Amino acid sequence: MAQGFGELTYQSRAALARANAAEGGFDTLFERVKKEAGGEKKSLTWYLATTQRLGKQYKANFDKFLRDEKRDSIDETINADSNELRRWAVQGHMYLFEYPDPESKKKLKYWDTYPLVYVIRSNKEEFWGFNLHYMAMKKRIVAASKLTQGRIDMPKSCLHKYLHKHVDQQLYLDIAINEWDTVVLLPVENFVRDVGGVQFPIGRDVVWENTDENFYDKFKATRKVKGYGTPQSIEMSK
Repeated sequence: MAQGFGELTYQSRAALARANAAEGGFDTLFERVKKEAGGEKKSLTWYLATTQRLGKQYKANFDKFLRDEKRDSIDETINADSNELRRWAVQGHMYLFEYPDPESKKKLKYWDTYPLVYVIRSNKEEFWGFNLHYMAMKKRIVAASKLTQGRIDMPKSCLHKYLHKHVDQQLYLDIAINEWDTVVLLPVENFVRDVGGVQFPIGRDVVWENTDENFYDKFKATRKVKGYGTPQSIEMSK
C-alpha cells in the first residue's frame, strides 16, 4: 500500500482481496495491455491501438480507473502492476489525478480535468509539472522516452501549477516508470473551459495545435527524483 494512503482499512483490504479472488483475479489496464502483448515485442501502432481500445472505458468514467488501481494496490500476486496510490506529489514522478475545479478556472483558456503530470517541484500547498496531455500522442512518446533516459525536454507551454487542495480526494496515481510508455497513450485527456460557471469541452486537437505553435520553446534539465521515505518509492521512477 502506498505511504500516506489511509482510506483502506484492514477489513476493506481483506474484502477487496476476497472479491478479486472470487473473480479469478483482477487486471488493471496496464496488466491487460501486457497480457495481450503476450511477452512479444509489438509495434508502436499496435500499442497505440490496443491502449486506446482498452482505455475507452475510462474516458467517460475516470473514477473507474482509480478504483481499478485501488483494488490492484491490495493484490500482492505477481500480476499486480507497479503503480502506487499517493496522498501528495513529489519531484521526479509521473501522476494521473482528477483536477475538476481549478482555483483560477475563470482566467484559464482551458484546462485538463484528468491531467498526466511529470512533477518538477512540490511543496505542501502546490506543485509544478508538465502535463503530457497537452502534446499529441507521438510527441508524448518522445518526451516520455527522454524522461526515462534522465532528461526533461518539454515545451514550456505544458508546464502548469496545481494546488493540492484542488486535486479530487487528494488522490494521485503514481505511475511506475515501466508503465510510462503505456500511460502516455491512454485517451483520458479531458479539456474544458469555464464560461459563466459552466464547463464546455475543448477538442484535444485544438489544444495540440496551440502547443505546436511554441513547441520548440522548451524547458530542458536533468531529472531529479525524490521519494516517500523508502528506496522502492525512488526506484519506481528511476
